[in-house]
Amino acid sequence: MARQRSSLTFISAVAIALGVLSSPTYAQMRLEIRPVETITLNTQQVLTGDKNGKSAVLAGELRIPKPGTNRLPAVILVHGSGGLSALHDRWITEINNTGTATFVLDSFSGRGITNTINDQSQLDSLAMMVDAYRALASLAQHPRIDANRIAIMGFSKGAIAAVYSSNERFRKSYGPSNVEFPGHIGLYGPCNVAYHDDDKTTGKPIRLFHGISDDWVSIEPCRSDHLVGTQTSHSPIA
Repeated sequence: MARQRSSLTFISAVAIALGVLSSPTYAQMRLEIRPVETITLNTQQVLTGDKNGKSAVLAGELRIPKPGTNRLPAVILVHGSGGLSALHDRWITEINNTGTATFVLDSFSGRGITNTINDQSQLDSLAMMVDAYRALASLAQHPRIDANRIAIMGFSKGAIAAVYSSNERFRKSYGPSNVEFPGHIGLYGPCNVAYHDDDKTTGKPIRLFHGISDDWVSIEPCRSDHLVGTQTSHSPIA
């Protein structure tokens, strides 16, 4: 499927954005399962800045691609409506091969959710953005991670979290005060919703990748580039 094929151009863009060069796979990969304390909010709560949500403890897998004591750049990956699956493995491998750490955030299991394909009301997409901010705050404290080079990449439902975490309004309400994402990457995310102050972003790069033949989440609303400052790729292999 087109969605599962990696784009070398895309991986190169991620590496350049984080200031890393491509390098071979490292044999001594370190894996950590890390908790992420967060809250569950609905869209209306997020839009009004309400922080009174139910507490939740999520988990994520951190892969540190090489041993040492130096701090590495990282990418937080946010899954889509289907939850975590094998389709993320290729992306993780490609990113790790650049010498960049990955943190795959699971927003579902800790909440007792398997998937939201047939019922999106189980978890609002903007709640996953709050999860991503919490993951950013946690990773920024890790001794092997460069706090200033933690990008975010989301798939479909998770692309909303990846893209809208660039919104200055949301960042001020829910993001950590001492660190922010240096780049936002959304893969085949929906572009059919507009929020107040959409044009007021952190100014960090935003990239959208979408398949022309996607018959699940249409590319058409994204072609208008309604997100100010956003670059959109219409590559059918993204």
